[in-house]
Amino acid sequence: MAHTFQATASVWISQYSQFDAQSLQQTDSIGGLVIAPYDMTESGYTHVGEADVTITIASPDQIIGNKVASLRGQLEKDRAESQRRQNELIDKINKLESLTYEPEVAA
Repeated sequence: MAHTFQATASVWISQYSQFDAQSLQQTDSIGGLVIAPYDMTESGYTHVGEADVTITIASPDQIIGNKVASLRGQLEKDRAESQRRQNELIDKINKLESLTYEPEVAA
């Protein structure tokens, strides 16, 4: 069962935003806006307004499923990065061995 509540938060634009004071008067999209409940001034953001938002929190089962999916994605990324590093090490070993290394033959 989802949980819904309402809150007020500040609306910000980043220092890299394409918005200016005039274009913000015409926008009807939240794209490019950041909604946060805290002051973001020290991070280079400009306060441009307030938002009344309705927040619907997913059910516990949905949240757990989403977290598991996120962790599986992180695991796949980690496996791929690990495999890439291992391949680089194997390549370095192979290059070195092909230059001068002759393994000792067991007698």
